[in-house]
Amino acid sequence: MSQADGENILCSPISGIGRRLTDASNVLGLMDFSLAARSGVRGHGAREWLASRGLPSDIAPNHISDASDQGLVMALSQREFWLLQPDADANVQQPASNALAPGAWPLYCQHSHAWLMLIGEPKAAMMAKLCGVDLRECAFPIGQVAQTQMAHVSVVIAHHDYQDEAVFSLFVDQSLAEYAAGALTDAISEFNPPGV
Repeated sequence: MSQADGENILCSPISGIGRRLTDASNVLGLMDFSLAARSGVRGHGAREWLASRGLPSDIAPNHISDASDQGLVMALSQREFWLLQPDADANVQQPASNALAPGAWPLYCQHSHAWLMLIGEPKAAMMAKLCGVDLRECAFPIGQVAQTQMAHVSVVIAHHDYQDEAVFSLFVDQSLAEYAAGALTDAISEFNPPGV
């Protein structure tokens, strides 16, 4: 977040990457969703808080679930959940720091991580160049989440649907976002046809 004309504005930590899907499924694409809305909740009362909001609350750790018009819910542990809204813009206001409910506390993933989305049929093969986890559909189906490393950077990778296409969402520390995006862009250029 930065100041402009006395107002708080959000800025992506990554430059030169937009939020547009490609039309060809055989072409890899990388999109920046860092300015899309996301928040989180953690604590022993987090599941109860999710249920009270009509959100999926029975998600196993390292899984992601569609929450219909409320976006996606990603479980990183038994007590930590991220709420992802790829079609909504982030709120510039800092969330309150008090408990959301007994045993449920807000989690500030909006400002801690950049959000990249990788699309295209050969995405798992391309990621094999950067990541030791097998991300092929047979080993990493839709709904799975991996907390791992990519190009020596800690990353959370979620396999989910977005606009009727299977995608990988990647969450990396904001301070390493440019490096991670560069590594992905280089790997993508080896897979895409010349001129794409």
